[in-house]
Amino acid sequence: RDMAKPAPFPHHYTVTLEDRRLAAPPRAPIAVGAPPQFGGSNEVWSPEELLVGAALECLWTTFEAYARHDQLEFSGWRGTGAGVLDKGPTGPVFTSITLSVEMTVAAADIERARRVLETSEKHCIISNALRVAITVQADIRSR
Repeated sequence: RDMAKPAPFPHHYTVTLEDRRLAAPPRAPIAVGAPPQFGGSNEVWSPEELLVGAALECLWTTFEAYARHDQLEFSGWRGTGAGVLDKGPTGPVFTSITLSVEMTVAAADIERARRVLETSEKHCIISNALRVAITVQADIRSR
């Protein structure tokens, strides 16, 4: 992946939806629709899954940037996002999103990795755009 410096702000993002496919060329389109819980299908990505996935991917890319800046060596980064949608006063709302992260670092770097992850959580663009609290859980092991 190209890790060049960020472009000057503001950044602009455009996504189109046509024939139940999200597109942002030149990327491959993503088939989308309602989840089974709302009468849809397991065959496509739901907005709910995309939201949880966006929070997880944002945490990863933010962590990757801060780890590189901090010269933190790690391996085996793996994350899982779990969102809870429940009834709210105005209809269904996400009540929580938990991002669970696993990685391996040198024994001396466990606390530093935890600090870099905490900084990444605070600066994650997607998490900061949401009203729901984002919880990050980490399993950072030594080599």
